[in-house]
This record gives sequence, C-alpha cells and structure tokens, in this order.
Amino acid sequence: MNQPALIQKGVIGLFFVALLFFSSCNKSNVTTTPVVQDITESIYASGVIKAVGQYEVFATSGGIIKEILVKEGDTINPETPLFVIDNMISAMSTENARLNMELSKDKTGPASNTLRELESRVQLAKAKMKNDSILLERQKNLWAQQVGSKVDLERRELSFQAAVTDFEGIQLQYNQAKLELLKSYQQSVNNLKISQKQQADYTIRSSIYGTIYSILKEKGELVSLQTPIAIIGESNQFEIEMQVDEYDITKVKMQQRVFITMDSYRGEVFEAAVVRIEPYMNQRTRTFKVLAKFKEKPTLLFPNLTIEANILTEKKENALTIPAAYLIGNNQLLTGPSDTILVAVGIANMQWVEITSGLDVNQKIFLPVK
Repeated sequence: MNQPALIQKGVIGLFFVALLFFSSCNKSNVTTTPVVQDITESIYASGVIKAVGQYEVFATSGGIIKEILVKEGDTINPETPLFVIDNMISAMSTENARLNMELSKDKTGPASNTLRELESRVQLAKAKMKNDSILLERQKNLWAQQVGSKVDLERRELSFQAAVTDFEGIQLQYNQAKLELLKSYQQSVNNLKISQKQQADYTIRSSIYGTIYSILKEKGELVSLQTPIAIIGESNQFEIEMQVDEYDITKVKMQQRVFITMDSYRGEVFEAAVVRIEPYMNQRTRTFKVLAKFKEKPTLLFPNLTIEANILTEKKENALTIPAAYLIGNNQLLTGPSDTILVAVGIANMQWVEITSGLDVNQKIFLPVK
C-alpha cells in the first residue's frame, strides 16, 4: 500500500475518534436543575372485566345433557333450572327407595302381621296373668280358712309369677319389634330423601340472580364433574380483576385510585377504586388478585374484556423532583462531568424521581453518559 493511502486512512480514523469524543462530551454536558412539583407514584397491573359474582357452572353428577332450559343472555333467579342431565340409574334407584319406604310404612301400621301377632300374644299373656292372679287370691282365702294345702298355695304363686314373667317378656318383644320397625321405616324415608336429592342433582340450577353469559355445552354432550357447562354472573354489575406482581403488592391499599384503559374504549381513561385484595399469591404467576370497582363505568361492558391499569399508590405535593434519566443507580447524581453525590430518593414514576435529601433546588445536575 502506498504512503498517501496510509495517510488518508489515518486522517479518517482520527476524524471518527474526534467525532466520538465531541459527541460524548456534548452528551455529558446536558444539564438540568430540580423542579418543585406534584408527583405521583403508581404500579402497573393487567387484568380483565368480570361480572360481579361470576362463576363457572359445573355438573354435580356426570351424564348426558338431556335438556338445556336457558339460552345465553337470559336473566335468571336463584334455583332457576338450567340443565337436565339424563341418568336412568338414578331414577330407578329413587323408585326402589320409594317402594322400600312404603313397605316399611306398612310394617309399622295396624295391618302389620308382625305387630298383630305379637299384640295377640300380649293380650293372651295378659289374660292368663289376670286369671292366675284371681286363682291365687282364691287359694289364699282358702288357706286362710285352713282349706287346702301349703303346696297348692305355692303352686298358685309360682303359676302367677310365671304368667307375670311371660306377659312382661312378650310385652318387651312387642315394644322392641315396634321400635325396630319404626327405625327401619325412618331409614327408608332417609334413603328416599337421599335418592331424591341425588336425582335432583341431575337438574343444574342457578345459585344467584344474574345473567347467562355463556353456555359451553350442547344438548346430547357428555359432561363430567371437571368440565364447566356455563358461565353466570350478576346482570349489569361488573368489577375489575387485576393481577399485581408480588414485588408491588405491599404498596396496594384499599380504596386507592385506579386508572383503567381498554382496547374496547381506545383513548378513554376510566377511574376505579380498589375494593378487595386477596391475601393468597398464585404460585404459578407469582401475582396477587386485586379487585376494583368503577366509579363511573362505561356504557357497555362484557365479561373477560382485557384492561390495563395503573394503581395510584402515593402522591406528594411540592416535591423536589428530577427527570428519571438523571438518576444513576438508586441514589447517585452527577454534579459535574465526573463528580457524583449521594441523594435520598422518595417516590418515583417513569418520568420523575423525588429527591428527599442531598440536593438543592438550584443545584445543576448532569445527564449521565449511557
């Protein structure tokens, strides 16, 4: 390579070095002074719109959907029938339980063969006991008149005692049999109620006043206990369900202001307030569920609309602030091209940082070179 070419390349290299130097110096010379102004701190959260009391409807017993008694958009009351699940085995079990109950009831009534037989034996034993009592009294009277023998008297006494024992035994059998039959009847009544309750579980009912927002199954489909079949919630009553990162959750308090934006209402901001903070962290997402309610809700809302939220956690008036870009690390500022000072930082947002100590209002600070 010839010498002029080498000289030309060297000049070009020096030019770029100088350009970088002056550019760097020019950037490091950007300065500002603190601004006294109001500053707010907020945290970001994403979430969805949900109907108040919104829940997924599950079948309490598996089977085939026999009937769908509502349609999407219907208004419902508590106990409104929604779906009927077909299950012939449950119906047959209920009928069997009803027949057993009727049979047990007959066994406790006047027509019960068991009780009638025992009752006859009780009456017969009672009559014998009464007759033996009369014969014993006669024998005692004769003995008092020195008629008869001591053996005859003792025989009458033994006969009477045997009759008493026999009567009491048969009476006890009667009472025991009646008690057992009554218990058997009560058990059959309970079994019928259980069968009827199990069969009633095949009719899925609403538990709230509200609206059918979605039906997830069709007639004839098989449903299980793990698969939702509908979504229900209160009518025209909505809340905001937000997911707040565990790093920010300690800053969230009840009734804090929340500013909401939605793709469905582009360019509009709606205000809400925190009404509930669930104290349990989702292990998978490492977030906490926070609920808020609109102060003035949009004219039309639907469940599961996505939202973005900023929760206002703190506000200070007349705070000493600097642009966030001037802060180095967590607590340093440049007061010259290479001179740094330590400061105490208060609240902050994406644009501004509050300085609580270490900086004067008229002190110049330099923008750090990135």
